[in-house]
Amino acid sequence: MKTVIRIEYPEDGIGMFMTYLKNGLKRKIKPIDEFCITAYRRHCKFNSPREDGLNRHKDSKEWFCSYKSIEQLQQWIKTNELKRIIKKGYMVLMLDVTEYQEGREQIIYTKESIKSSKDITSLFK
Repeated sequence: MKTVIRIEYPEDGIGMFMTYLKNGLKRKIKPIDEFCITAYRRHCKFNSPREDGLNRHKDSKEWFCSYKSIEQLQQWIKTNELKRIIKKGYMVLMLDVTEYQEGREQIIYTKESIKSSKDITSLFK
């Protein structure tokens, strides 16, 4: 089992930088505003799952990106940016997962493997 940190929109579970295909339509979930563009640019320097040697299509399952720790989250998303992201409706979750792939910079997991979930958003408000 592994504990990971995930930022996602509660209505559909999609991450803050994810472009999502639903019913064949491509859309962005709650686009990040100009204030958070610096977070997005910083995030672009973060290895993608492929660059980290992770397989987002392994076993024909859907894999989701997460941070390895709260400390890593705070390294990549600054406090003022995280507060703004939370105001846009996103939540920060601490998840215990059993199915995951860990790379140098990130970890991906399947939602079916979540054994416990704790909303830790209030720690960052």
